[in-house]
Amino acid sequence: MSQNVQSIKGIMEEYKQQQDLNRLALKERRLALYERLPKLAEIDLQMSQIGAEISKAILKNPKNTEIMLMELKSTLDQLKRNKAILLTDNNIPLDALEIEYKCKKCKDTGFMPDNRRCSCFNQKLIHRAYEMSNIERQLNIQNFDHFNLDIFSDHKNAKEGTSQRENMKQILSEAEEFVKNFPIEKNLLFFGASGLGKTYLCNCIAKSLLDKGHSVLYQTPFTIIQLIEKKTFTDKTNTFIQMAYEQLFGADLLIIDDLGTESANTFTISEFYNIINTRILNGKSTIISTNIKLSEISSFYNDRIDSRIKGHYQLMKFFGPDVRWEI
Repeated sequence: MSQNVQSIKGIMEEYKQQQDLNRLALKERRLALYERLPKLAEIDLQMSQIGAEISKAILKNPKNTEIMLMELKSTLDQLKRNKAILLTDNNIPLDALEIEYKCKKCKDTGFMPDNRRCSCFNQKLIHRAYEMSNIERQLNIQNFDHFNLDIFSDHKNAKEGTSQRENMKQILSEAEEFVKNFPIEKNLLFFGASGLGKTYLCNCIAKSLLDKGHSVLYQTPFTIIQLIEKKTFTDKTNTFIQMAYEQLFGADLLIIDDLGTESANTFTISEFYNIINTRILNGKSTIISTNIKLSEISSFYNDRIDSRIKGHYQLMKFFGPDVRWEI
């Protein structure tokens, strides 16, 4: 069995295990509520018997089926009302006796109602195709809960007209708003010297959106180039390489961290333009972080990439003393 097929089977097994966990959690939650509220158990039992009563009624007297169905529906509606009142009076959510899904979009099946792969399925593919384990471990530390504004200098920067801390406070607010409103047709460019928190903030955004079930592709230009070369030249038939390449365009959010560290050539510049431009046209958000100056983008890449970034990205400048070892 190929590694690709094994990986897909592994993903499907994860979904099956999650579904089993969902059902077990519901069973335990239901038993706990029934013990606390015996009346709730009685109502649920009566509701479960309605279906059997409907079948019996139809078989017993088919001529009066419509009347009997109306009566049983009326009884069922009353039981639902009684149940809602009981739950509300005891400060219990109305959906407490429903299955809780890790991904509400696909209900932990991996597929949407129209049979498209869910974004959570795509994220699992991303994890395998790119071996993102190191990034995922970082996200447990580098997230909004651990973001500390106090490490940034509060001395006013004469050139910028504000302090590093105030600037970061504004950038942090924009980042949190980006997550809150996601998905949103908005792109961000984090630029400034190294060690100012650009990568950390990218991780914060990635963590928050992953937790919400969105697919987030987080890569450096170097690893993207490696993928493109494999897909184009050395590994054309690899299913996962093809899927990973497609996610450069289809992921809910693409984060390109440290743009400008790769060796740019005509081929890579053309590919990066295609990725950036296609995502803009499709309304897919992208975040780019870079240490190069805004004035250097056109000379490092070309005028087309420079124009797309400056015309379609919100530009956020990071400045001040290096805080890399404090974050």
